[in-house]
Amino acid sequence: MLRPNIPTLYLTALSVVGLLHCSSHSSEPSKTAADESSSGSMAQTNSAEANSSPSGASDAQGGSSTSAQRGASSSSQKLDDAQIAAITDAANSAEVEQGRLAQSKASDPRVRSFAAMMVEHHGEARRDQQALSVSKQDSADSERMSKDADTALSSLQQKSGADFDRAYIQLQCDEHRKVLSDLDQKLLPAAQDPGLRAYLEKLKPKVQDHLAQAERLQKELGSSSSRTSDTSASERAANR
Repeated sequence: MLRPNIPTLYLTALSVVGLLHCSSHSSEPSKTAADESSSGSMAQTNSAEANSSPSGASDAQGGSSTSAQRGASSSSQKLDDAQIAAITDAANSAEVEQGRLAQSKASDPRVRSFAAMMVEHHGEARRDQQALSVSKQDSADSERMSKDADTALSSLQQKSGADFDRAYIQLQCDEHRKVLSDLDQKLLPAAQDPGLRAYLEKLKPKVQDHLAQAERLQKELGSSSSRTSDTSASERAANR
């Protein structure tokens, strides 16, 4: 019977253990390298995303800027003839309505006379415009003018006496200045129809004359109010 060679078995066992140990060490670096490669790829991806985000923000800003430019462009577009006709009709209508109210509520005869002139002149202007072959089309300008006129009329209806007179004349000064500004800056430069342009050119000097009369009357009312206050103060002092 053969006896096992113990030294040989021992050496064989040590060899196997050594091989296993080397194999485990060689596999760990390989795994580490793979992990490093994966980490590097992720870092590159994150860097690319970070670099692309400013471009996205720039695109968003560009879109907002374009939208704002479009809005500004649309608001600055010239009016067409139909929109111009709607604006002048709204202005004339407002003057007629306010003038009729002033004829019935004004306490100063000069204010009532001015109001009668407004009803007559702006009523005539409305009839002249109706004779033109120009249709009306509301725009933001005409709608705003009509809304402001309604608000002003409601405010006037709440006043009486000298307060009404001053408020009405102040309103006439404000409105005629606004119409003159619109005529020069918006309406006349944009009008295309020859008849409409001639109508606007005829309307302008009348509006200028109305404004001059309203400003003169405003000063007279201010002087009258000042004299009335001084007289009242003197009377109160005398009664003491």
